[in-house]
Amino acid sequence: MRAGVLTVGAVMAAVLLAGCGGGTGDGGSKSPGPKGSSASATSAKETRLSRGTVRRNVRAAAAAGGFDRVVDRAGTSAGCRVIAAVPTDGEPKAAAVSKVVADLKGRGWEQVFRKAEDGGFTWLLTRANWSMYVVTRAPSKEYSDDLLFSFSGLRLDCPTTAATASP
Repeated sequence: MRAGVLTVGAVMAAVLLAGCGGGTGDGGSKSPGPKGSSASATSAKETRLSRGTVRRNVRAAAAAGGFDRVVDRAGTSAGCRVIAAVPTDGEPKAAAVSKVVADLKGRGWEQVFRKAEDGGFTWLLTRANWSMYVVTRAPSKEYSDDLLFSFSGLRLDCPTTAATASP
């Protein structure tokens, strides 16, 4: 279980460092850009979101998809991360997950890419100073039921000690 969360975190860091490219062959890739909706206009004005806002967005989106439970995996000390799992009975239904992603987009999250992988899908969404992966997977021995549908968010403007310059 912890390995899956760490894997998602490692993948997210790699994508962020690589520039968040998305292939066009997956049928779902969209380049980020301003849209005509008021939610996008709002997100263009936002420069910072709190972790609490991101957590509320995740819970509300999960509820919009008909999922009644979201389990916080990051803990209270993770001010720059939001990691959450949505417990499911088997593989999450595609229509329900589509409602989750649509709700996030309605809240101002912009889709960077969507990619089929591991028998499921991965979306990368961004809003203000956050990026978030929404991940679904097919059941397997590698992934327990609580890792079949998860969210992994990272605050992009978080200070890091590794970024300090040395004389």
